[in-house]
Amino acid sequence: MKAISMCMLFAMVLFATVSYAGAGSQQAGAGAGVAAQAQDEKVFEGVLMKIDPDNHILTLTGPDNREMQFTYTDATQVTAPENAQQGLAGRPGSRLKVSYKVDEGKNVATRIEILPEK
Repeated sequence: MKAISMCMLFAMVLFATVSYAGAGSQQAGAGAGVAAQAQDEKVFEGVLMKIDPDNHILTLTGPDNREMQFTYTDATQVTAPENAQQGLAGRPGSRLKVSYKVDEGKNVATRIEILPEK
């Protein structure tokens, strides 16, 4: 009877250890996914050339005169300096910093920061 109790105790400890180790590796895998998402995000800084509000597209020109387009959604965060009185619509020529992800070949803005004027 004592040998059966010891075997049962050993089996329970072994099962608990395996379950705990498996949960830890799942959490580590989830953390790696979040890190990969953060690594996928890119940043582009340039001058706002035009806005197409109907199609939700921003066109910027970078310091090397490279033109890039970004789509945006209602979920895109827009931040501006405290003294800014208008949104993006009235700001062609403004300097912007756009955080974005590439999704199906399109640059999708996740955050748009209106930079202060120099």
